Amino acid sequence: MTIAVYGDRKLHQGLVEALAARGFTEPVGWVEEMGPEQRAQVEILFGWRIPQSVVDACPRLAWIQGAGAGVDWVLPLKLPPQVVVTRIVDQFGPDMGEFALMAALAWVKEYPRILKQQADRQWTPYLVGQLATKVVGVLGAGSIGRHIAEMFRPLVREVRALGRRPPEIPGIQGFGAADALHFYHGLDILVMVLPHTPDTYHLVGGEEIGRMNRGGYLINVGRGAVLNESALIAAVQSGQLSGACLDVHETEPLPSDSPLWTLPGVTVSPHISGPSRRTGMAAVFLENLSRYRQGLPLVGQVDLARGY
Repeated sequence: MTIAVYGDRKLHQGLVEALAARGFTEPVGWVEEMGPEQRAQVEILFGWRIPQSVVDACPRLAWIQGAGAGVDWVLPLKLPPQVVVTRIVDQFGPDMGEFALMAALAWVKEYPRILKQQADRQWTPYLVGQLATKVVGVLGAGSIGRHIAEMFRPLVREVRALGRRPPEIPGIQGFGAADALHFYHGLDILVMVLPHTPDTYHLVGGEEIGRMNRGGYLINVGRGAVLNESALIAAVQSGQLSGACLDVHETEPLPSDSPLWTLPGVTVSPHISGPSRRTGMAAVFLENLSRYRQGLPLVGQVDLARGY
């Protein structure tokens, strides 16, 4: 059984070190250093944005373990029917929840204003807002979305969560896809955590944003293509949204000529809200490797038809 990593040297070395720290000493190859005969023996492949050429070079491939939560890069691949794809789960909720809370607090307390006044040496007190008065909606009710909703719950007036079916989370109002427009009505803050699939492309646009309270705030830590960026820009320019925090973008890296860079009230970050920490990756991989060898269902298995 040959295990290999596709990615840069840092990813390969980091995974090997993290696995060794957990007592795993079996060899883990690096695709970049493998010849055709070695690649032909690869059964398990760990990596991110694995190209079709690598898949084609591994005829014995049976399992791909993605190095992150998203799998939109997998969907275009032509995979043999025996290949199972898994993603990292239950690792990103705390980081992404903290990021969303940071963005919400920075908005409600007008933190950019504080920084500007300091830079200008300006002492001008002002009345800051309260997060406790806000209604927050979390779009996406998977493990990450649930974690984010639970982190906001004790800090705000109301938390809602929207999934394919109404999620059952204590203290949080659940909405299903059939009630989506009611979910958006009256939101002060929208936190987007959805994956990008054919069904979620530009799912949030002018109509959805228009149902939020005027002057609301949007935070996207899911996938950029779920948000219609043109509609977002129009909403900010009209005042329907007072701003947004965008950690993900339809095109990454965000083009230097994108108006989002300089749009007042909008914060752009380079897809950093959910870092893949090697200790977490190693834990998930070892759990799945044990299950794989026992013929058990793998954790985080992707439904390729649904796209997540």
